[in-house]
Amino acid sequence: MKYHYTECGLDNVYIYNVPMLTDIKGEKTICIPKINLLHKAISEGIIRKNGLINAKEIRFLRTELGYTQAQFSELLGKEAQACGRWEREAVNIDKTTDSLIRIEVANYLNIQIKLGDVSALNSSTTKKNNINIDGLNNQYKLMAA
Repeated sequence: MKYHYTECGLDNVYIYNVPMLTDIKGEKTICIPKINLLHKAISEGIIRKNGLINAKEIRFLRTELGYTQAQFSELLGKEAQACGRWEREAVNIDKTTDSLIRIEVANYLNIQIKLGDVSALNSSTTKKNNINIDGLNNQYKLMAA
């Protein structure tokens, strides 16, 4: 079963092989245990995607790391309002900041990623960047593109 997981605030996350339950009214409902593992997989999907990180993805990553907009801006060496502007799409993120975000998230999640890989990712473009996650046995692993 494929589930479009929009509850995370992103439009491009799909989870496969997640259990369905029947509620007390007899309606089918999705069951997503271990939400922290799922959000780690989503974060990894974002930092490994092609193209620049978008506004919704910045917000997702920032909140996953536990920063306010001002704290996140400061972490990245930007003025306090920078993150808010990116998240509102008032200003586009630049490649250097995109790279810093990917490296910071990778470090936080203990994911190995090289600067050369990051530069290649945020320099390429693609029309569709879905994050597909296999939820089998609640392991939440990124699926090959």
